[in-house]
Parts: sequence; C-alpha cells; structure tokens
Amino acid sequence: MTTADYPPPEHSPNNKKMEREIMSQRQWNQYSVVKEYPIMKDYLDRFRLTSFFNEVPGLISFFYLQGQALVDEVRIPVWASALDPRIHVFWIQATRSGKSIAWEFTGEVAKLAGIEIEMFTSGTDSALIGSIDSIKDDDGGYITVEKPGLLAGKKCLNFDEGSILLQANPKQFFSEVILYLQQSMNPIGSHSNTLTKHMKNGKVECESRVSFWITSFPPAGVKEYVLTKGLFQRVLLLYRPWSDDMRQQVSEQRMSGVFKNKLKNVTSVEDIAQHFIHVKEKVRSRLLSKSNLTHEEWALMEPHQKEEVAQAMMHDMFTPDASFEPQLMAAVDNYYALVRGMDKHLSDVVCSFIPNVLSYTALFATHIALMRVMRDGLSIDDEWLITGDDVEMAAEILYDVYEQLVLWLESEVEVGAKSAEKAAVMQGWQKAFASCKTVEVEGKGDGWVLKSQLLEQYGSQQGRSVPAVYQRFKAVQGKFTTRRVGKAAYIKFKEESQ
Repeated sequence: MTTADYPPPEHSPNNKKMEREIMSQRQWNQYSVVKEYPIMKDYLDRFRLTSFFNEVPGLISFFYLQGQALVDEVRIPVWASALDPRIHVFWIQATRSGKSIAWEFTGEVAKLAGIEIEMFTSGTDSALIGSIDSIKDDDGGYITVEKPGLLAGKKCLNFDEGSILLQANPKQFFSEVILYLQQSMNPIGSHSNTLTKHMKNGKVECESRVSFWITSFPPAGVKEYVLTKGLFQRVLLLYRPWSDDMRQQVSEQRMSGVFKNKLKNVTSVEDIAQHFIHVKEKVRSRLLSKSNLTHEEWALMEPHQKEEVAQAMMHDMFTPDASFEPQLMAAVDNYYALVRGMDKHLSDVVCSFIPNVLSYTALFATHIALMRVMRDGLSIDDEWLITGDDVEMAAEILYDVYEQLVLWLESEVEVGAKSAEKAAVMQGWQKAFASCKTVEVEGKGDGWVLKSQLLEQYGSQQGRSVPAVYQRFKAVQGKFTTRRVGKAAYIKFKEESQ
C-alpha cells in the first residue's frame, strides 16, 4: 500500500488540478482493514444483519469494543504523555435509522466478551460519579459507605438519547454531565481523568475507564452547538446523512428477511466475542511477561498500580517500523488539506477537530496492529510491529469520517431555496467562470475553460473547502456542458444557463 491509496484518487486533496468527478465515499467492504482481516469482515457481516446500511459505525464499534477490552493493558506513548486505547463515539443520525439496534448487537458482543455494559438516560451527580451513604450499624450508630457511580471503573456506557446533551441552554444538571463526560475522556493516568465531588458526608473521587457510545438524532441548532462545545473535540464525531430513499431501502431490506433464517451463513456472536477475549489474554500476558509479574500479582493490584505497569512498559509493547512515521505525516497533510480554502472563521473551528482525529488515527492503527498479531498467531515474545500500512488503513476510515463532518459543518440549508437565492448561487459560478482563461476546443468552438481552474477559482472566491466545492458543483453541474481533450476536462455554461 502507498500513501496515494487513500483518499481514493477522485477524492485526493493532493490533486491540485482538481480534475475529478464527484464521487461518493468508500463502501464498507472497500476499506483495506475489511479486506485484510477476516475477523473484521465476520464482525460486519453479522452486524449488518442487525442494523442496516450502518456498516461504518459498525466498523468503528469493533475498535470501540477492543479499546475497552484492553483498557488496563495498552498505552500509546506520545512525547511525555500517553493515550489509552478507548474509543469514544458520538453518532448523529436521523431517528429510526438503526442506531439503537446497533447498540443491541454491540452490547451483546460486549457481554459475551466479559465487558460490562451500562446505559444512561437521566440521573443525579451521585448516579454518575458516586456517593457516600450513611448506613446504620448494629450498634445503633452510622457508618459511611462509598457507592461507585456509572462513570467509575471499566465499562461500555451507552447514551441512547444524546440529544439531551445538545440543548442550546441545558439545565444545570446536564451542563455538569457534559463536564463529567469531557473529564472522563481525558487520558487514563492523567490527573484530569479523575472526577471529584464534595458531598455532605465527604469527598468522592472517581477515576473513569469508561468508553462512551453516544447517539442522537440531529436536533435543531446542533451544528452551532458542535462548533462551540468542547465535548465534540474529544469524541469521534460521526455524522451520517439519512435520506428518504435510504429509509425505503432499509424497510425493503428488513421485510426481505421475514420468516427467513439469515444467521446460518454468518459467524455467531459467541465466536466473535472470542476475539476480544483472546486479544485481551494475549496482550495482558505480554505485558506481564515484560514486567516480570504473574497473573496472580496483577489481579491483586490497585488500578493506579496497574497504570504504573502499563506506562512503564508502553515503549516495549510495540515496535514502529520505518514506514510508520512517514505515513502519519501523510495523514496529517491529508486531514489539513480538507479545510484549505475554507472560510477562516469556520476553518479555525473545524481544524480544532484534527488533533483528536490524529489521536484516533494512532489508536486505530494500534488496534489494527493487534488484529495482525491475532491473525498471524504471533507469540507474546515475538516482535509486535506497528506499520505504515496500519496507519494507512486507519486513515482511510477516519479521512471519510472527517470529510463528512467537514461537509456537514460547512454546508448551508439550500433545500427549497428561493429563486433569488438560486440566482445568487449561479452568480457565484458565473463570477468564477469569468475569472478563468477561455480557450477554443477543436470541433466545439470557443468559450471553454478548464474545469479544474473553474473549481479552483470558485473555492478561492467563495472561501470554500475542496469537498464543499465539489458538493456545490454537483448541485449545478446540469447547467454546464463538459468535454474532454485527452485527460483534461473543459467546461462551459449551457446557453440557457447564461
């Protein structure tokens, strides 16, 4: 694999000539990690029988489960700090589009893999971070007992109604919930990951090792909220548009399975869960072998002691090969290329997502390296490489996720635009066209411009990112005539559009 393999040639932000057609994002089975690793293919084949046309969230849920399975053992060194393997997801998609039932599958696999799962809809501070309760003893006095909250310890925690976190003016309690979530997502082992609450009976301290899976429909004003609240710079924000045609396809798919046994040719959830059990066992055994500890000694350790071991050994668990860092640098360039040409005010905000996307690139690459360890049957004493291919497979997925996010945040509501608004849109294209050098195309007359130059001029004049330019061109391409001369595409307005 090479850097040029992602984004697809038609999507590549490095294609400076901008001579490409409007293309959709990759299909789920086009991702290299699905082609390369049978366990991922098996997982998604089973997932897509439960939640239809949501394979990309399904793919991410695989890493979500593996991250929680390895929450004690894996740390990824980044200069003087470390990332933990958790994946936190905020999935925004229309109602009745398969988000809740997707969690049913993910939760079932988690339980079979020995991973604790919980759901949150509402509650109190005490329910989230814990409380100190007074309990009457046998002598008539009282003793205090600390009761842990949902954010304490290790678990997969589902917020199925994440819209409560997206209110423009949330109640005080939910404002605090957002702060608790942000703090819980900070790297394990950092002081900022410990939640503290002073209560009547004392102080509660809660270190969170929770992985969050939050879903919501897109409520009114959600884009403005996403652009201004820090929660979304910590999660992997997955926005997916959902059309009426997709709803019909889901309904047709669902009805096609009535009274049919669709499970006989796919891997069972029990067998899928074994992957997460076995990868945890192997990674833990490697960690303990390198730190000269027994499983019995590990089991008796407090969380902070386990953290010390994981961080002490984090440089010895994986070996980056020569292609790893160059591929990470290529990912950096590709992500930033998506926002070049965007309005400065918006680009400042959208760029604030990139550090987190890059962190998830390193995390996904690490999870993919572990999939190779399991697929190839490497022993705990072998060298565990993390490679440029691992980074590239991770970046394929995250580039598409981030591109969709950029398009969504940058888009304006143009459905049902009035005549004057439509005219203004065309004036923008006419202005860009007038800035281009016209040429004669043999046999087709004069007045043609290079399509690449038109798109480049439009993006520059309108302050739009590369993906947004293509999206806007797609809406007006019927107003143009296109001709190709060799590899070059030339374009001019149709007579009735001028």
